This record gives sequence, structure tokens and C-alpha cells, in this order.
Amino acid sequence: MRYAGQEGEQERARLDTLIAAACDRYGANAERDGLFPREFVEDLATAGLFRRRWPDETPTGDPILGLLIAERVANQGMLGLSVGLSLQLETCASALRRFGGNDYHRKLWNGVLDGTTIGAFGASEPVGGSDLLGISTRITPLGDGRVRVCGEKKYLSLGEVCDFAIVLGKYAVDDEQPPLLTTVLVPASEIRTVKKHSKVGTSCLDTSWVRIDAVLDSEAILGRIGGGLAVASWALMHERLSVVAQAVGGCRYALGLATAHAQSRQQFGTALINHQALRLRLAELAAKVTVLEFAVYGAGERLAAGSGCSARDVAGLKVTAARLCERVMSECMHIFGGSGYLEDETPMSRLWRDARLARLGGGSDEMMLEMVAGDLRADSRYDTRVSLS
Repeated sequence: MRYAGQEGEQERARLDTLIAAACDRYGANAERDGLFPREFVEDLATAGLFRRRWPDETPTGDPILGLLIAERVANQGMLGLSVGLSLQLETCASALRRFGGNDYHRKLWNGVLDGTTIGAFGASEPVGGSDLLGISTRITPLGDGRVRVCGEKKYLSLGEVCDFAIVLGKYAVDDEQPPLLTTVLVPASEIRTVKKHSKVGTSCLDTSWVRIDAVLDSEAILGRIGGGLAVASWALMHERLSVVAQAVGGCRYALGLATAHAQSRQQFGTALINHQALRLRLAELAAKVTVLEFAVYGAGERLAAGSGCSARDVAGLKVTAARLCERVMSECMHIFGGSGYLEDETPMSRLWRDARLARLGGGSDEMMLEMVAGDLRADSRYDTRVSLS
């Protein structure tokens, strides 16, 4: 297994040096200003991380390195930065890598890997939410080699700083033929902000409600007409797997802070860690995070080998990670007592708020569980092993 054991620790140490410097440089200002820092992406890309994540040899690149990067950014306690980075390095990059086929696609692809071009992914709409079949954005051929894209996206993360967005819409020739779900690359110049959202967490990850009305050359279509679900599924699978790695990194950070506090804080004549109830609470959470860590890197190995890591598998990991992360952040904040609730004394309340996004972003818990339910299989031995009277 790549990056296991000492190799993994060495890679984590190298990443931590680079990522910690970038987070320290841009994180606080991004949280204050409510905008994702483009410079954060540029610094990491300039250091060669993006090209290492996506070497030319394989269609999936090096997914283990992608997971390590996601984990280590989250381990700095900056979950908003880790989500924004994954939108570049996993969501947009994976879609362009697999489905890009012309010079325009390659230009955007190279811009993403160089850190000079920021992408966003627009699926959710004011009414449809996670229901991709409920998308109302229209992609209409104009008959001269161009298409018109018209619609709204309710939650476009990085909508204020992106250079382009991968937008899901329905390609419709006329009202007589059924529309075909298709993805199109829309430049930022054709995206208008309706409202910049004020969110409960991940302040440095700007998210906006946007309106699109653009006439584009047909080369802006990503993948084939009618292949929008395939593009979205592939991109979102990478994004969701990254979310799991982010959960591991963020949980390890929170547990480390809580453990340090429990060792130093004196209550009732002894350190908090000596109280069995608190010690075992932390131990149980740490054990669950270890299971999650082994699972996500095992999935990454399968993805790299092309040997059976499905979108449904990743959906199950994502919902499990999101729920565990929310619990870990809540329990670790609790270990700090009243100080955990004070924003000027600990980062715990911010971590708690930020973690909540994972249960919605990239697909809600319910959507993930429906995907898992779609793969439930009855055991053919039921009739011979079960006898009900």
C-alpha cells in the first residue's frame, strides 16, 4: 500500500510543512472576508502538489496523495479551505481529466493543475436541491454551433472567486423531445450573483446563489450530450471520498486538542484524562476514526487499481464519515467545557459548525443512504437457511 507506514508519515510531514504555512498565511483573512483565497490554491499548485496528484500516466492519477492532501489540510483545523481545495483537486480536476476532449477543456485542465484557474461545480437549484432529475437549467442548441445556457444554481461554492463552473443542465432541442442531462463549462463572466449566502460555518468557503444566461460555443459541453449524470457521478465520487479524508484529518485535530486539554486541565483534584468516563469517551471516538481512516485509504487503493470502488461504496463512506465527524466535534468541544463554547478561547465551536456541512455538501445523508440502499442484495440462501412458521 502506497504511503503506508514510514513512507506515509514522511509524506504527511512534508505536506504538513507546506500546508501549515499556506493555512497560516491565508486562513484567518479568508474566514474574516468570507472569500476563498485563490492564493492558497496557487501556493500548493506551485509547489507541485496538483501535478503530482494528477500525473499523466493513469486516468485516476494518484488518489492516495489526493486523500493525504485533503486529510492534512483538514488537520490544520481549516475545514472550509479543505472543502474548497477538494473542489479543485478532486471534483473539477477529475471531471476534466476523464471527460475533457478538446483544446478548451485542456486549457482549463492545465489552468487548474497550475493553480491559475479556479473551478466550481453547479448542480443544486432553488427547488431541486440534491435531485439531479429535478434540474431546470436549460442548454439549448442554437443551430450555428453554439448553445444557450439559462438557469439558476442555489449553492455554488467558490462562485465569487471561480474562473469557470461545471454546470449541470438539460439539453433540449425542442419541446417534443425529452431533455438530456448534460454538463457544460460556463465562464465566470457569464455567471451573475443573485445572493451571496451567509452560512453558519465554513466562512472562508464563499457560496452564492447565481443566475446564468450565456451563449457558448459547443466546445463548452463537457463529455457527450446526455452524459451529464456520468460526469456528475464521477466528479462527485472523488469529492465525496475527499470529504471522508477531510473528516479523518479534522477529527484527528479535534481529538488531539481535546486530549491535550484533558491531560492539562485539573478538575476534582486530578487531570480530566484520569476520569474514566471522559478518557473512554475519547478512546471510543479515536477508535472509530481509525476505522474510518483504514476504510478511506483502502477505498483509495481500490480506485487507484481500478478494482471495485463504486459510487455507492463511496456514498456509504461519506455518510458514515459526516455523521461521525459531527459527533467527534461535538464531544471534543464538550471536553473543553464552557471554554469550548467561546470563540476567542478555542477553535472548537468553529470546528463544530464547519463539520455540519459534510452532511449536506456533495449529497445529503438521505441521498447517500438511498444510493447504498440501491445496492442492497438479498442472500440467495435465504430460502434454505430461514424457516418461518
